[in-house]
Amino acid sequence: MKKKIKALLLCIALANGLACLAQQSQKEEIAKKFEDYFLLERENIHAHFDKNVFLTGESVWFKGYVFHRKYNIPFFSCVNIFANLIDENGTVLETKLLYGNLGDFTGNFKLDNSLKSGKYYIQFYTNWMNNFIEDESSVYDITVINEETGIPASLTKNAETEVTITLKPEGSFISDCTNTIAVHVTGCDNTPLNINKATVLNSKGEEIKEITLNKLGYGRFDISANNSADYTVQIELNGNKYSQHLPPVQAKGIIMDVNSYIMAGKTIIKLKTNSFTYDDIKGKTYYITINKDNKTSLLDFSFTDNQLEKTILLENKDLFAGVNTLRILNSNLKEIGQRLFYIYPENIVNADIKKTFDDNGTVEFKGKVNSSNMSLSVSVLPENTISITEKEDIYGDLLISPYIDGQVKTTAKQYLNDLSRTSKHELDLFLMCQTSKYNWNNIKNNPPKQNYTFDIGLSLKGIINKRKSLKGYYVKISSIKGLLDERTYVTDNNEFYLNNLIVPDSCNVSFSLVKPGQKPEPLSLSPQVSNNIRPFNKPYKPVKVSCTSYTIDRDSKIALPKYASKSVMLENITIDGNAKKKLKYARGSGNGLLRGYKISEDDAISFFYLLDFIRYHGFDVTKTPMGDINITGRTVNTLQGQPTTPMVYMNTWQLMSFDVLDGIQTSEVDELYINQHIAVPGVDNKMGMIKIYLKPGAGFKSKSKRPEAAFLIKKGFEENKQFKNSEYLSTYDDIGFQNFGLIDWHPSIITDDKGEFNFSIPKLYSGKVKILIEGIAPDGKMISEIKTVNL
Repeated sequence: MKKKIKALLLCIALANGLACLAQQSQKEEIAKKFEDYFLLERENIHAHFDKNVFLTGESVWFKGYVFHRKYNIPFFSCVNIFANLIDENGTVLETKLLYGNLGDFTGNFKLDNSLKSGKYYIQFYTNWMNNFIEDESSVYDITVINEETGIPASLTKNAETEVTITLKPEGSFISDCTNTIAVHVTGCDNTPLNINKATVLNSKGEEIKEITLNKLGYGRFDISANNSADYTVQIELNGNKYSQHLPPVQAKGIIMDVNSYIMAGKTIIKLKTNSFTYDDIKGKTYYITINKDNKTSLLDFSFTDNQLEKTILLENKDLFAGVNTLRILNSNLKEIGQRLFYIYPENIVNADIKKTFDDNGTVEFKGKVNSSNMSLSVSVLPENTISITEKEDIYGDLLISPYIDGQVKTTAKQYLNDLSRTSKHELDLFLMCQTSKYNWNNIKNNPPKQNYTFDIGLSLKGIINKRKSLKGYYVKISSIKGLLDERTYVTDNNEFYLNNLIVPDSCNVSFSLVKPGQKPEPLSLSPQVSNNIRPFNKPYKPVKVSCTSYTIDRDSKIALPKYASKSVMLENITIDGNAKKKLKYARGSGNGLLRGYKISEDDAISFFYLLDFIRYHGFDVTKTPMGDINITGRTVNTLQGQPTTPMVYMNTWQLMSFDVLDGIQTSEVDELYINQHIAVPGVDNKMGMIKIYLKPGAGFKSKSKRPEAAFLIKKGFEENKQFKNSEYLSTYDDIGFQNFGLIDWHPSIITDDKGEFNFSIPKLYSGKVKILIEGIAPDGKMISEIKTVNL
């Protein structure tokens, strides 16, 4: 008998062991599916616009920030970024190739005078984003006013012409159980309505519960229902009633309740079911997956001992900062339910801005944030402007919206600039109403494949039509406008390749065939250029909202700004005896962290060539027998003792090769900014920065004779234009300017190592102004704030 008992116990132990092994195997399978699905890097883009409502003839100015999802820092190596201007029918009106530099980019669209009033859209994407099933692009809507035809109806129509009530259960909606239902009430085009409550009615029309709604129309309520229940949620607005039926009640299912903020440092997961479901699932293994990008946490659970409710307590430190997606999977790996929740960062970034100087023409500001080397953008508008919609911000675009299905926008500064229990509750209400962008069936069955390249600059391929072998020859590629002076060897097939070209649009390029020791031979070629035209395989198609028309309201009382002419206002010109000594590029992007030099006659005499000047200021400069120029720092950062190399820019363009500097005379340089010790975030073994600004008409080896340019590179990178504001006829007392005018736009501010920065604005306006500030630091810290300052 004892032997039988021992054998039975052994069988039970073996069965339990096999079950544990099976569960562990399934956990590993689930983890592997998440790992494979998020193996490829994902990037997201946020764009800060100077405003959101424009008149035809104006320019739409923007500063873009590119974010690396895996590491939660700027995507420093993202270079090729495309921007589409799209009309309300989804037609692409214009496409630009923008230059990404260390995680950000700038640009503008000039709005043609022929555009009709209405809504337009700007979509940002990269070629790499084509690899994914999901739409990882960023889309923003702007409103355009054609002054000759009037104000678009979308600015004047009442949002109450269409009301939508969205109801979303937390998990399943099952009978004989207390369910939590999220509510979202919106008006026309998802506009919040001026209501603060909704009611739950039974089948007799009797009110059984009142729901509190926040200012964005979000709320929640608990309800217990049976299979025959018929409940509706109703709101009343201006004497009209709107209602929505609750979703059908299911007989069986599992309810989830997730709370990541009520208990400090912990997330509480409550799982509930009913007696009908328990009989089917008792003892069966279920899995909880908590996922954010490539990071996943897994645990299993089961309902036993007639317990219809389970509570699981997790440490937030074991989860992932930002939006987490919780899923319940059964043993067949079928998703039973999902829920988004947020794990908060340890600290936030705030800005302090003060007016420091005020004269008749300029107002200067000094700011400070608690983060160094932060890239910022600042827009300044009248306090009562109606030209900003505040539908999104950098927090929402980079930390929240990428994980939500659809192009859902949110101004997350309201949740993240004040980490109070109230703000955390509000964000949780928002997330309860959303669905994950990443479908479990896709994660399980269809991991993305790398079918599209990660582009860094343009690529050029040429074929030399000569019968003889060109082994040992190289092609010299030159361009004054493109700052090119490159060499590349010819292959055995008489082909040559050049990658990572950073050249402006409509750039002339010349080619020469060179054999060492012989005279260069000019080449007439039409090479292939790639990476400059990359259509997006998920083109944006605007959703037409039935309540929003774009017919013109000619009787609108909204005043428009008045313009002096169709021209733009140039920079202020100050006549000063010391003007020659002043640095005019000192406030350029990042130049505040570099030491600036106005090149004098003495400098040009002491250092005949620019490379001699650079060598004198802390860098080693060498030239190879092939004529390649190398610039290295005198500090060693690696264990192997490899010297560092600086980032070098000429007239705002980053140089991919230093050969272009060979032969430039110091007298051709207007200003030079240099710092041999500044760290370059996110770029391996880079240290130091050099920025060179040439005098008009100067250029590398500009005195030498060159073959006539043989090829025009079209669709190159958009040149960075310096901001120029519209020329307003009146600004101080003009209601139109207060409505839609722009005071100033600063897209390229960098904080110093103390987090300090400064900027100035023209004194176009008196009274209070709104200062919109956004930005990101090398370590991924972000800021989005609106400051009101009295001028």
